[in-house]
Amino acid sequence: MQHTVCNFCHADEPSPVLTGRDLLHGIPGEFTLVQCNQCRLIYLNPQPTSEELATYYPKDYEAHVGTQKQRLGWLRRMDYYYGVRKRYRAIMRYTRTGRLMDIGCGTGAFLDGMREYGWDVAGIEPGVQAADYAVRELGLPVQNTTLEAAQLEPASFDLVTMWNVLEHLSDPQQALHRIREALQPGGLLVFAIPNVDSLDLRLFKKYWAGYDVPRHLFVFPPATLGKMVTRAGFDILNRRCIYGTYNAFAYSARFAMNDRIADEWVRAVLTRLILSLPVRALMMPLSRLVDRLDRGTIMTWFCRKAER
Repeated sequence: MQHTVCNFCHADEPSPVLTGRDLLHGIPGEFTLVQCNQCRLIYLNPQPTSEELATYYPKDYEAHVGTQKQRLGWLRRMDYYYGVRKRYRAIMRYTRTGRLMDIGCGTGAFLDGMREYGWDVAGIEPGVQAADYAVRELGLPVQNTTLEAAQLEPASFDLVTMWNVLEHLSDPQQALHRIREALQPGGLLVFAIPNVDSLDLRLFKKYWAGYDVPRHLFVFPPATLGKMVTRAGFDILNRRCIYGTYNAFAYSARFAMNDRIADEWVRAVLTRLILSLPVRALMMPLSRLVDRLDRGTIMTWFCRKAER
């Protein structure tokens, strides 16, 4: 663990937000989120080193195995690819088909879908297992590395995407600058992050899936993130909740149940109920309303590389 200062304003005057543990995999450890008193950025302090953090991404980490087609039932496959279509339609409001880089592409479901829509795609994925699947099974050009170490030609992409990745990076401000360099003039950056204005956060508090310590090193208040994006050389076009609301709600609910309900059988029954098709169908109108009000757990930002 290493002490860190604010990634945006570099102040070292934080106030504690919460102390939490790994609710997703139950790997031992206790972690503290703090908030900068100057710019309001929320971050993990102290932060695990890269070697320590690697242990919190086990082989069954869902982003590294969750989109592998042969492991999914028909409902999960439909859910994943419905999410790809929603993101594609939202992106096409701002750009045309071109060259796409997906950072933190996992096993490549989004890239695979965008390739079918006519995009020339490439990816970056630090997870060995996920990157191997994307290359071997889907035939995608994915670099098994980090954004910091990736080979990126300047002004070589029309679109860069990051789906729930920025909060995992140790230096998000530098990542935004690197992405700007890789985009062509007028290129588009689209990324999704946990939404601190979500209803889920108010409802579940410390069990909110958007915290996900220690994998999430940062939580971004909108005002602070807006300044970070602008400083990195982007114009903000829009930000909307477009996908992932019910899945994130289900994670938060399961985290709360696992901590508060001792009976394993009761937890299993409630989990099956939450994930069942009838409950999802009943919750769909509410999820759509929450998204329209921009109170979903996942907020997607649309940014254009500025001309300045």
